[in-house]
Amino acid sequence: MKPLIVLITDWTYKEGAIMSTKGVMKTIDPTLDITDGTHEIPQYDIWSASYRLHQSMRFWPKGTVFIVVVDPGVGTARKGVAALTQDGYVILCPDNGTLTHVAKDKGIAQVRHLHAHLRLPSTTGTSIFHGRDVFGYIGAKVASGELTFEETGESFDPSEIILLADLTYGVKDDVIYGHLEIDDPNFGNVWSNVPVQLLYDAGFTLNDDIHVTIRHKNEVVFDTYLPFRASFGSVQIGDPVAYVNELLVLAFAICQGSFAKAYQIRYGSDWKVEIRR
Repeated sequence: MKPLIVLITDWTYKEGAIMSTKGVMKTIDPTLDITDGTHEIPQYDIWSASYRLHQSMRFWPKGTVFIVVVDPGVGTARKGVAALTQDGYVILCPDNGTLTHVAKDKGIAQVRHLHAHLRLPSTTGTSIFHGRDVFGYIGAKVASGELTFEETGESFDPSEIILLADLTYGVKDDVIYGHLEIDDPNFGNVWSNVPVQLLYDAGFTLNDDIHVTIRHKNEVVFDTYLPFRASFGSVQIGDPVAYVNELLVLAFAICQGSFAKAYQIRYGSDWKVEIRR
C-alpha cells in the first residue's frame, strides 16, 4: 500500500494553488491518496504550521507523507528539506522552523537537503511556488515509490535544523510553568504546552481552582483563579475555565465565548503561563 499524503499550507482555497499542486502530484501517480489537512494556516505563520503538524501527525498511519508549506522565504537561500521522524513519518517542508514541534515531540531521525534538480521540469524559470514545483513534486515521487527518501537529497545532522524556540515546561519552586502554544481560531480557546499530568503529579485534581498567571514579554496580562475542569461545558455560559484539551494539555476557554478575545491573549514562545495554588 502506498503512503498517504497530507497537505498543510497557508494558501486558502481562494485561488489555484491547491488545484495545480494536486494536478502535478496526480500526474506523477493518479492513484495517490491526497488529503487536505488544512490550507487555513494564518499567512506566513510558521509557528502555527509547526504546531498543526505536531497536533495532527500522531493520528495518521506511520509512513504518511506530510507536505507542509508556509514559506515566506521561498526562492531565497533557505533550504528545502525532507525529514524522517523517529517513528517513521516523512515531512517535506522548508527548513524555516516548520519542524520545531515535531523535533521536540517525536525527534528527527534523518533530514536531507533536497537536490536542486528534483523539481517539476516545466517550471525551472520560476522560484516562487516551491509548494507545487518542489515539495509537492518530490512528495508525490516519494509516495508513489519512484523516489526513495535517501534519494531526495544530501543528509545533514538533524541538530542543524532551524528551530523557532525553546519549548520547555516544568515545575520550579512549586510553580508549574510553560507557554501558550496555539489558539483555536474558531472558538477562541487557548492551549498551553503544559501536560495536565504535571498538575496531577503536583496534587491538583479536577474540580480544584488553580491560580493562573499569563505573561507576555514579562508583562502580566492575566492573573486570577480559574476552575480546573474536564470540559468547558463544566461551567456556566460566559464563565472562564481551565480544562483538559484533546492532547491532554492544559487549555483555557470561556464557555460559549472566546478566551482569546476577552483577555487579548495570543500564543507563541513569548507568552508564558504559570500555575500555582
